[in-house]
Amino acid sequence: MCRIGPPGGEFTLWPVAAVDGTWLHLDGTADQHDVGSALCALYFAGGGSTAGSTDEAVHELIGFDTLYAPGGLLLRDNGTSVEPGPRSELFAWRTWLAALYRAEIDLGPGPWVEYVGPGMGAEVGAEVGPEVGPEVGPDVGPDVVRVWPGEGRAGPYVDVARQALPGMLRQVQRDLTGFLGALRTWAATHSPDQTELLVAAVDAGLEITEPLPL
Repeated sequence: MCRIGPPGGEFTLWPVAAVDGTWLHLDGTADQHDVGSALCALYFAGGGSTAGSTDEAVHELIGFDTLYAPGGLLLRDNGTSVEPGPRSELFAWRTWLAALYRAEIDLGPGPWVEYVGPGMGAEVGAEVGPEVGPEVGPDVGPDVVRVWPGEGRAGPYVDVARQALPGMLRQVQRDLTGFLGALRTWAATHSPDQTELLVAAVDAGLEITEPLPL
């Protein structure tokens, strides 16, 4: 998911679909206004602000060393949603690979991410999810990554089974790869001479098609 829209004011270089602070799902179903909104977020978050035309803005975006945009993974389970935090960055979506090895994941002030393994439930201070079953005890427990929406272990949470992480990340990669196709269509209309350069820049900047080490 990507938080989209300029930081303020009217944006007129190309059509956009949403205002600042809304969420856009980045996959192959994104329409041309959605793509425009995502590029708008990447452009402003990367420091762009003075381009006088679409071609100038695209050229500037292609030259950014890193593609910043607030965003990340949106997790949902049993009515609980965990959105990317205010300082989460879309380009850091591969950070979740560390959870496969029970390593610490730092997403800023939130969401709060923690590994919960056998015998660790009492330390977390939260009830084990119903999928674990009543037999959970001091030597038996979930093998999950537990994610709270805010900073610290407060409120409802989402459990992601550690063995489900590879499939989850592969799906994220498929979604983002699909978005590159929508981006290519957008660029062919709005900046045709820079189409492949733009697609390559977004691919590299967000580390989309680079093979996942799974």
